[in-house]
Amino acid sequence: MPRTRLVWQFFAALAAVLAGLFVAGAWLASVSLGRLADAAAFRRLEDAAALAIATLDAGGASTPHRIWSGSDGMVVEFVAADTPAGAAAAGSTMAGPPRRTTRFDTASRQRVLSVTRAVESGPASGGQVRVTLQAGSDDKRLARDQRTLLGWQVVWGLAAAALGYLAISRLTRPVEELARTATSLADGTEGVTLKRPESRELASLSAAIAALHGQLIERGLTIGRQGTQQEAVLGSMIEGVLAIDSRQRIVSINATAAELLGLDAAGAVGRPLQDAVDNADLRRFALLAIDCRAPVEDDLLLRGPRDRTLRVRGTALRDVYGEGGAVIVLNDITDIQRLENVRREFVANVSHELKTPVASIKGFVETLLDGAADDPDDSRRFLRIIARQADRLGAIIEDLLSLSRIEQQEGAGSLPVERVALATVVDNVVADCLPRARDRAIELAGECPPDLDAAVNAPLLEQALINLVDNAIKYSDSGRRIWITVAPGSGAGAVTHVRLAVRDEGCGIEAEHLPRLFERFYRIDKGRSRKLGGTGLGLSIVKHIALAHGGTVAVESTPGVGSTFTLVLPRDGATT
Repeated sequence: MPRTRLVWQFFAALAAVLAGLFVAGAWLASVSLGRLADAAAFRRLEDAAALAIATLDAGGASTPHRIWSGSDGMVVEFVAADTPAGAAAAGSTMAGPPRRTTRFDTASRQRVLSVTRAVESGPASGGQVRVTLQAGSDDKRLARDQRTLLGWQVVWGLAAAALGYLAISRLTRPVEELARTATSLADGTEGVTLKRPESRELASLSAAIAALHGQLIERGLTIGRQGTQQEAVLGSMIEGVLAIDSRQRIVSINATAAELLGLDAAGAVGRPLQDAVDNADLRRFALLAIDCRAPVEDDLLLRGPRDRTLRVRGTALRDVYGEGGAVIVLNDITDIQRLENVRREFVANVSHELKTPVASIKGFVETLLDGAADDPDDSRRFLRIIARQADRLGAIIEDLLSLSRIEQQEGAGSLPVERVALATVVDNVVADCLPRARDRAIELAGECPPDLDAAVNAPLLEQALINLVDNAIKYSDSGRRIWITVAPGSGAGAVTHVRLAVRDEGCGIEAEHLPRLFERFYRIDKGRSRKLGGTGLGLSIVKHIALAHGGTVAVESTPGVGSTFTLVLPRDGATT
């Protein structure tokens, strides 16, 4: 609501005082002038009456009703005592001061002043002299004088008001300047100088404003630093942080929480949670967090293109005004749960894989101890079985150790690489796998540009290709073909990666098995895999070799047609 300026408030008070003084002065002046005019007129009439009595005494005239008329409208009458009018007047007028009267003549519409004085001596003794005067001209003159006085009073009043306004403006100007300076300081305008007024009160106020401004600047800097630190902390947190008020409106949200909930961090602030997030479980948890004094915790499932499991912790908030709210911390435990499931499956699978050869070895050893060792044929057969199971057990342990070493190099980013010709790698793989392919009457061929090279770990890359080729040999029928092809991949006009593919004409893989094909100990046909001597770790080793190089591995397969496994590796190594 707009406020009246201080100068107008003071001027209004001054104007009211001046107006009161003006009205009172005009009234008093008018009354005083009227009284003075009447007093002067009565003195004239009394002088005329005295002059008339002196004339009567000197001349001895006592003629009743003798009238003298003046040019100014004054009428002098003598009323003898022996006349009826004189006798009536003598009853109301006794010796003493003259009697003054004022009446209004309706005929002439003027005031009439009269003075009656008794004649106390001489021949006209007992008579009276009456002097009357029509005051019309005097009243007009008085009104003119009153108007003149009123005009001068108006002039003096306006002059006093103008001088008062100038004085008030001068007195209030430092206050207005101080107010403008304080407003500029509050708005954060730079380069504003706070002047020190001359008056003691305003100087104290200016010093207080300067001190308050300094405190505000310091507090603003502190709040700014705290806000920056808070934003930095919230922005660097891997947990999502969501703050809501008592009406479930979003007060604050960091980038992680916005990403988890699929929101725009800037646009979500101020929106109701039920409008921003389409998840009834989270809304119910928010209400529980606001109402409960103790922290609450729960696991929620967020549906979407990729389902996420969130562990949420909520703590109620109360401000100094008693308003409620809550801070909710969102922790994405989807990968943790998946890794936990993988760990449990891995423990179960490795236990099962190790248990089978150990149980077989133990069983045949016990059989030999029970007397089968005395029979040379049984002893030799059992020992061959024990040797195969020991070899299988050794292969599993060797694959586990290899996988562990590759994962360590992958996590530390310390995989040693050197630039080698990929054609040499393909030739070594073909030379290693060709005898096993010929035993199964399977044709194996490799194709690679002779000038194509890449920064890779050659032994690990050969191991990955050998694992893929061995699987292709195991699951392909006689007379089929297996191809190893290497081709350059380009990006922005330059060769940035290479593609190594192993394609076979085997039995193929059902689509339902493809997402889990590279998991440890995952087998499509467990009985056939063990019969063929697989450990269940070959494809997992291939995946981690690709990841250690900073690349990827993919598979395409059609049942009854064949499969293609593709490694995509950066040409200049994982660190570039």
